[in-house]
Amino acid sequence: MSDVTITGLTSALTLLDTLGKQGDRIARDAATNAARTLRAEYLTQALSSQTGVSVRIVRSRLNVKKATQQYPAARVNFSGAGVLVRDYKYTLQRVSGGGGTRARLIVNWVGGKKLAAGFANPRGSQRTPLATRNSKTTSRGKTYNYRTGKMVDALGPSMAAAYLAMPQGQVSAAAEKELQAAAFTLIDEVLNG
Repeated sequence: MSDVTITGLTSALTLLDTLGKQGDRIARDAATNAARTLRAEYLTQALSSQTGVSVRIVRSRLNVKKATQQYPAARVNFSGAGVLVRDYKYTLQRVSGGGGTRARLIVNWVGGKKLAAGFANPRGSQRTPLATRNSKTTSRGKTYNYRTGKMVDALGPSMAAAYLAMPQGQVSAAAEKELQAAAFTLIDEVLNG
């Protein structure tokens, strides 16, 4: 995520500085809580509603890294792995040629539509989104090439790509709001508890 500048927290930050190590812990906890809330309440809902991918799948592709002494900022990391096209809301767009048995895969996307890598048979009974793979690379790095393509499920864009397509001003405003709320909650607990 991009850096977020918080306004209206000057006195709270001054208070955290005077608390020393306890203030550092409060700031780390606030950052972690804000990142978790941002992931759970804003990012998953926004990406799910715009792409049609279920909240469960979106949530599994977003990981929160806690703030630590070494890394004082919490982060929301997005998986770069593609999401299966069948998990998106998608439509088929017939292409010329092929006797009407080939169609492009168009997935719902942030702010519109996007072309996914693969094809489907619009005349088929299941209209399954497919792609062909002509090689496979093992975990040890060895690549096997095949003469004929193997049919596999088609992959759409990743959640990392979807995040990058989101308007940054909206994400920053939501992050600022969550961080401010988390910081004030933790400061109140220390001062009143």
